[in-house]
Amino acid sequence: MRITRLYYSEQLKCGETTFLDANASSHLIRVLRSKQGTAIILFNGDGFDYSCKTLDTNPKKTSVIIESKEQVQKESNLCITLIQGLSRQDRMEATIQKSVELGVNKIIPVICQRSNSKLVNEKKVKKLEHWRKVAISACEQSGRSIIPDITEITSLNDISSLLSEHAHRLNLNPAATTSLKDIDNNHQSIELLIGPEGGLNDNETAFLKKNSFVDIRFGPRILRTETAGPAVISALQTLWGDF
Repeated sequence: MRITRLYYSEQLKCGETTFLDANASSHLIRVLRSKQGTAIILFNGDGFDYSCKTLDTNPKKTSVIIESKEQVQKESNLCITLIQGLSRQDRMEATIQKSVELGVNKIIPVICQRSNSKLVNEKKVKKLEHWRKVAISACEQSGRSIIPDITEITSLNDISSLLSEHAHRLNLNPAATTSLKDIDNNHQSIELLIGPEGGLNDNETAFLKKNSFVDIRFGPRILRTETAGPAVISALQTLWGDF
């Protein structure tokens, strides 16, 4: 039987008793109908799974005893950063969810000239909080115990400071003639850029080339922006990662 995994934002220590927050408690007791003594796993992003048991059935503040911990080896040998052109709400959520499940390490949401979503600062903060919750939920489901970083929303022209000096940089471009199988990869770090629903304009494409991004083609079909990122990440993991 599969054991429920839940995210816990604070420090965890074996032998201690702690309390789940209202959302986790309600999900565990009211939705899953867990009984006293139910085994669960908590993780807080430090790379360990903490085996616990519930001590009561309080749906607002369930107490659990932390019994043991185990280091989790679920991270890929590839360090993949997804630079994702901002898309509509449900599509962006799908991209983040699936990319985290597939092993992405970092996501940089970028506003491009043709992005359909234009956000004021207040909405940017709320979006970012929500996306981080989506990433945590994907970690709960996929068994990852290290939570990928989602950076603040930034302009495409301002990403240089967020890039790694030694990464292999790729830009998905339907007009490209080079495919992934044509690339001789000797990098453990890959930065993949996926444009928004409206695509990139000429100035943005030139900016990426100036910053050492290589245009790649991913088959003869043009993918939706929410499909492209997870699809290419899957191919990267198959070619050079842990698939």
